[in-house]
Amino acid sequence: MPTNVPVGPGFRTCPIPAGKRPPVVRRARLDWRHCRDVKQEVRERGVRPGSRTLTPAFDAPALEPRVRGPWVAFSYLAIWAYLLYGLGNATPYLRDDLRLTAFEAGLHASALAIGTLLAGASADVVARRMGTSRLLDVSVAVLAGAVALVVVAPALPVSLVGAFLVGLGGGSLGTHVNVQLGQAGGPESRKMMGQANAWAMVTAAAAPLAIGLAASVLHAWRIALLAAIVGLVALTLLRPRANGSSTSVRMPRSSLPARYWMIWLFLVLGVSIEFSFVFWGSTMVARRTGISSADATLLASLFVAGMFAGRAAIGRGLGAGRAPRGILAAGLGIVLLGAGLVWVATMPVLAGLGLFLGGLGTAGLWPIGIAFALQSAPKAQFEAAARSTLGSGFAVLIAPSALGLLADNVGVVSAWPVVLLVAAAGLVVVAVTPPVGGGET
Repeated sequence: MPTNVPVGPGFRTCPIPAGKRPPVVRRARLDWRHCRDVKQEVRERGVRPGSRTLTPAFDAPALEPRVRGPWVAFSYLAIWAYLLYGLGNATPYLRDDLRLTAFEAGLHASALAIGTLLAGASADVVARRMGTSRLLDVSVAVLAGAVALVVVAPALPVSLVGAFLVGLGGGSLGTHVNVQLGQAGGPESRKMMGQANAWAMVTAAAAPLAIGLAASVLHAWRIALLAAIVGLVALTLLRPRANGSSTSVRMPRSSLPARYWMIWLFLVLGVSIEFSFVFWGSTMVARRTGISSADATLLASLFVAGMFAGRAAIGRGLGAGRAPRGILAAGLGIVLLGAGLVWVATMPVLAGLGLFLGGLGTAGLWPIGIAFALQSAPKAQFEAAARSTLGSGFAVLIAPSALGLLADNVGVVSAWPVVLLVAAAGLVVVAVTPPVGGGET
């Protein structure tokens, strides 16, 4: 008489004939679609009644085989961060070459943000239709083609389409990478998220340097963007490929739990804090301390240094044994301290310390938050990652502009406490978000 095999979250229960004596089989990344496939597995390898089968969660898709480590995911994310920051630094050169107005040049940032929003709204839908591995290939192809469009653009419409596709391809690529890194689960997932985002910070910081050197030394700023295409092609050719049965994994539509949306709101607040510092931190320091804009910009690099230090520490396993809610709350506490110092400090040293603390506190909000979000939706991880991308794009598009609009009316010094209010709101969200695991706090 067949026995119903108890399985883990996201697994199906299938009747397995009793009387078999095989070892317990671990979860594998194979696309078993029917119970008859599991019965075939019993005949070939056997599964002890009551053990886990090879039937995987359809909505926790197989992405890449775990060989050569997570270097491929790290590298893809690093290139995406390089292009995300690089396009902004290339905009003044585009403006000169295409003879654009300041408003027209600024449209590139909006086009990129809209592309990222669309990626967050559609990446899971595309994955369900074509499979996760093909989504990765398409995302890379779109991103490479988008960069080429920006590089060769003869007029504004072409460069805007390129910027839009950079956001679309990069957002889809980032969604795929987040799901892949989130498959490890728990502290290991947080650790890999920290490592990946630390490397992304390095390439993001290198983007303006590379574009500036290409422009001044080679008199060809476009070479710095073309280098990203070379990297994308090389990674695509060298990355290990999944087995045939897992390359076309397609997931049914799954709903996200209410707990996920609390974490999603936290991610939106966290990204809003980060980009408020990025866009307005140097202006705030210049107004409060009286130093020049150039010196304030140099001082603002301490925010990036703080973010790198924090993410590198997370990647080394800092806080791996602690629950994510506690780490996120501690990060927001450091953000409050740093943003408060930036607000009140009239000495450059104290303002620089505030920027560093702001970066240090902000560092873990995204990598730990996204790992927490994926953990909260084990049956809908691709949907969770896609909506997180949507939320981050929304925050990047809205938060700096909203703070700037407020600064136009009351001044940047009077507007800056909004960052403190956003961090306080994040603490409230963390406090009311239920834990994922039974013993988690």
